[in-house]
Amino acid sequence: MTDTIEHRIILGDEQAFELLYRRYFVRLCAFANKFLNDPQSSEEVVQDIFLKLWENRVTIRSDGSGKSFLFQAVHNKSLNLLAHQKVVNRYSEMIKTVYFHTEEFDAHESLMAKELNLRIQTIINDLAPECKKIFLMSRSEGKKHHEIAEELHISIKTVETQIYRALKKLRTELSDYIVILAIFLFFNI
Repeated sequence: MTDTIEHRIILGDEQAFELLYRRYFVRLCAFANKFLNDPQSSEEVVQDIFLKLWENRVTIRSDGSGKSFLFQAVHNKSLNLLAHQKVVNRYSEMIKTVYFHTEEFDAHESLMAKELNLRIQTIINDLAPECKKIFLMSRSEGKKHHEIAEELHISIKTVETQIYRALKKLRTELSDYIVILAIFLFFNI
């Protein structure tokens, strides 16, 4: 991104932005895919970076290397997505253990599993209606963020935000259970 393109984008020139988008989109997607190993998620990351660039164009202060800025932003967003996915996977595995392996638990552990299941359902039911709907579409129906966004006619960022809020509430509300479950899993391995 040269100073003229950068300056034109800051002034709101959509053609300059489209030129930048066309120039770097494919390369940025390939770069993100090196980290994510998922072309769909890579495209979402790059699209999100370009969206934020456009939305925040007035406040952009670059050292003159827009290309470096874009690649660094995609790098950071990709790593953040990977870290987030690790957290989601960790909690998902713990919940699967409780849901699908209850026959291996003794009576006390089975009672704890049922109590945890009831608590999870209560927390999910207490979510704001839109948040609950998005979270269940993601977790129960296994839909990807872009599929949910298309179906509900909302942005991918809104989907991410709602799922983040649901997971945060679950983490907060289930913190005692997760510690107990982690101890249980550690001693029963």
